[in-house]
Amino acid sequence: MTIRCADIPKLPGLESIRFRAGLQGASRIVRWPYIAENESISPWIKGGELVFVTGINLLRSESSLCALLHECIDHQVAGLVILTGDEYIKTIPKSLLNLANQMNFPVFEQPYALKMVTVTEVISNAIVQDNLIGQSIHMFLTRLMNGYADAPELIHLRSQQLGLSQLNCFSAIALSTSVCQEDDAALSRLQQPHLLEQLISDLLQRRDNPWPVLVCESDFILLWPCENAGAERLDEAEQILLRLKHSLPHSRIFMGLSSVHKELTQFGAAVEQARQALRFAQQHPERSIFLHEQLGVCRLFAAIPQRHLLADFCQENLRELCFARDPNAQKLKATLSAFLNHAGHLQETAEALGIHRNTLNNRLKQIERLTHCSLADAFQRLNLQNALLIEQMLFQNHTITD
Repeated sequence: MTIRCADIPKLPGLESIRFRAGLQGASRIVRWPYIAENESISPWIKGGELVFVTGINLLRSESSLCALLHECIDHQVAGLVILTGDEYIKTIPKSLLNLANQMNFPVFEQPYALKMVTVTEVISNAIVQDNLIGQSIHMFLTRLMNGYADAPELIHLRSQQLGLSQLNCFSAIALSTSVCQEDDAALSRLQQPHLLEQLISDLLQRRDNPWPVLVCESDFILLWPCENAGAERLDEAEQILLRLKHSLPHSRIFMGLSSVHKELTQFGAAVEQARQALRFAQQHPERSIFLHEQLGVCRLFAAIPQRHLLADFCQENLRELCFARDPNAQKLKATLSAFLNHAGHLQETAEALGIHRNTLNNRLKQIERLTHCSLADAFQRLNLQNALLIEQMLFQNHTITD
């Protein structure tokens, strides 16, 4: 299990620590304990710490405690533990408790009689043990994701040893986010990886999903148990996306969902399918979510092992635009894609791109000149559309580089 704020009073020997405020934030992941000895903690924390305040070396006033709580919130600290007794901090100010409740930030009260050496030892041991189990599970799933071919019987035995539930069937989910560049605050929040891990882990915990979050390059990978291959699978995926978008309103979140699989031996194939679907979601932000079944002919392209044949097809049809990443080439390929997606309807294409129809006509003439294709020819339009899809697939799978 992951150690969360709600688990702290339940750990052996820590029963006298009381949850005083911010119960809505009880699911925050505790990465490590930290004892605050300075007025400001910013230079010494990375996020996810459970911060302890003793008041022994630094007298803490009501205003300084509230300022510390704001600092904890700004730096994604897991929670704040305040030691109380007759000598130093006698009581926790009501203003701090009210602020913690307002911000859904966990605040605990610990009696001075409970020794800090005991508290930090118990919490650290629990975190280390959790990390060891988590590493074993991650290694197990990572081996499956990378295609190591263990016998099905060994895979089932290992999953039982790790305390993982048996699966009737499952899908793999791949998630990726991008931040609105104009929102500096949102960007700084997302620079701390534990925030995304916490949001996704919270979601899995609420759904009683014991499988951990994996990271593959910049993608988050989830193993999602499902009962059947019906519409419920898509409904659940959309609910996940909505919850994450609600928690990260300044970010764009994309999702790819694999087909349904029945054996953990197929986990690697499921992840590949989910990531392929995710790449298309990133290229079609108006949808945000793609199922692998929706990729159509691209599933056939992905199954072709001779990637050079696909690259040759792109080169033959896109010519000078093929694999070009300069701004003008990107603009022309986006125009061509919109034109083809709107079945050659000029007015609809111009409105979708937000440009004048004359501008669109000029771009289309330039595309015909660079590709040596006639956009009036249905067969050539089909080849161009497939070439754009293949180029996108090759780029996103890092087969072709700049």
